[in-house]
Amino acid sequence: MNVMRLEVDFRGYWHAGTGRGSGHHLDALVCRDACGLPYLPGKTLRGLLRDALGRLEEWGSAAAASAGITQDLFGSTAWEYNNGAPVTRDTTEPGKLFVSDARLPEDVSAWLAQEDNAPLRAGLFREHFSTAMTKQGVARNKSLRGTEVSVPLTLTAEVHLLPGCEAHGWKEALKAALPLVRAAGSHRSRGFGRCVIREAAHV
Repeated sequence: MNVMRLEVDFRGYWHAGTGRGSGHHLDALVCRDACGLPYLPGKTLRGLLRDALGRLEEWGSAAAASAGITQDLFGSTAWEYNNGAPVTRDTTEPGKLFVSDARLPEDVSAWLAQEDNAPLRAGLFREHFSTAMTKQGVARNKSLRGTEVSVPLTLTAEVHLLPGCEAHGWKEALKAALPLVRAAGSHRSRGFGRCVIREAAHV
């Protein structure tokens, strides 16, 4: 079956942002699903997988399966070149893989979504504040920033070939690239989002 199930095991606080804040209190909020639970958007996970496989291919690893597999699976991008000419957004080629959002397991989500478990849902989030400092060790004026983060969780996602598409050795190549992903989400340079992505065990 052309489906690969992944686990995203966060080892610390992480932030998958919406691009919105909460007014005066927090500058950045995390993505929540309809039940108010945190998740990692599929486009974010897709970008991480593409980058990891691309590096594996650039290094000439036999695990990359074949030359051009990254573009074959994930499509071309607007910053690539074709015979020396830049590829524009309207001339990019689509990829063959679909990457779902990474979410909590369905049974866990259903349990947390119950009305009585609202306090537990709130416990999945924290508020993190930071500020820029001067050389004298004094906080810079108007530099305080508040970021909502999620606590360490293990999320699951699915990757599969789109209908009508074929790609030899894609699962093995992707599995070989997974250890190259060390963090996910925003503010990775600040230590957020440390994670391990692995293929989920078959049930």
